[in-house]
Amino acid sequence: MAYRATLKDVAAAAGVSVTTVSLVLNNRPARVSEEKRRVIADAAKKLNYVPNQSARSLVTKQSQLVALIVPDIENLFFAAFAKCVEDECAAQGYSLIVANSDDSRATEHELLQRLPARGVDGVMLIPARESCAGDAVGRLREDVALVSCPVVLIDRLTQCGWCDAVGFDNYLGGRLAAQYLLEGGHTRIGIVTGDIAELSAAERRRGFVDAIEQSGKHFDSALCAEGDYRFGSGYRAADQIIDGGATAVFCCNDVMALGFRQRMAERGLRVTEDMQVIGYDNILKRFGLGWRMTTVEQSVTDLAAACWDMLRGRIDVSVHTKSGVDSVAARPWLSDPQVEVLTPKLVQAACS
Repeated sequence: MAYRATLKDVAAAAGVSVTTVSLVLNNRPARVSEEKRRVIADAAKKLNYVPNQSARSLVTKQSQLVALIVPDIENLFFAAFAKCVEDECAAQGYSLIVANSDDSRATEHELLQRLPARGVDGVMLIPARESCAGDAVGRLREDVALVSCPVVLIDRLTQCGWCDAVGFDNYLGGRLAAQYLLEGGHTRIGIVTGDIAELSAAERRRGFVDAIEQSGKHFDSALCAEGDYRFGSGYRAADQIIDGGATAVFCCNDVMALGFRQRMAERGLRVTEDMQVIGYDNILKRFGLGWRMTTVEQSVTDLAAACWDMLRGRIDVSVHTKSGVDSVAARPWLSDPQVEVLTPKLVQAACS
C-alpha cells in the first residue's frame, strides 16, 4: 500500500508546526505570512497530502457526506436528478452517496437505518411508492423521526407537513397539459397516470381532469389508464386509449410517452397527424431522446438546487443533535418543517 502523507510530514517539509499546517490547510485564522502559506501549500502538493476526513469529522462533527435515496435509479428523471444533486454537493465540498430503494418500503426502511449509521450529515429522500399510501406513510414518518441528521423529502409526500420537503406543483402541471391539448382543439383526451395511490400522481391527474371539465368538456374515464412511469406501461396503455377514440393523450412522464409512441408507430399512427402526445418531466433531451416531444417540464436542475439549499441550511443544526441533544424540538426539519413548491412549465416542441 502506498504511503499516505500526514500533517506531520507536511509540517516537517515546510519547517513549521503541525498546528500551523492544520490551521492553514483548513483555512482557519492564523498569524502566518503569505510566503509561509505558499511554502505549506507547496509542501502539501509535493507530498500529495490528502486530508483525513475521518479525523476531521471528529473535530467538526461533520463528515462532508450526504445521502440521496431514490426509488428507481434506472428512471431517467431520478438518474438526472442524482447527477444534478451531486454537482450541487461537490461545489461545496460534499460527497454524495446514492442509494436505490427499488420503490420498496422494506429496502427504504433499511437504508434509513444504515446510511445515518455511516455518519452522513443529511439525507435527501424520494419516498418509495410503497411508502406513499395508507399506514405505510406513518411507518415512514417513524423511520424519519429516528434519523438524527436532517432529512428532506423530495417529489413525493411533499405536502405531508411533518418534514422538510421540496417538490413541484403537480396539480398545475396536470392543468398545463390539459390546457395545451384543449387549445389544440381536442375534446377526447386520454391520460396515462402514475400510481394514483401516490399523491403527486393523483394531483397530476386531478389538475388534468379539472381543466377539462372546467372548460365545459366531458372527461371520459374510459380514456384513463394507470401506469407506473415505465416504458412498458405507456406501451400497454396505448391500445385502450387509441381504441377509445382519443385524439390526444397526456402521459404523466416522458418515458411512458415514449412507450405510447412506440405502440402508435406499430399501429401505423403518426404523432400530431393522427394523435397528439404530450409528456411530463422534459428529461429525454438530456439523454439524446425525444427532441420532438411537447412536455411539461420539472427542471431537475432547479429541484436539485432547491433541495441542496434546504438541506445545507439544516446541516449545522445536526451538530447539536449529534452532541447529545436528541429531541424533535432540536430538529427543526421535523418541529418546524419548510416546504418549497416549484412551478412546472410547458415546453412545446417545434413539431410534436
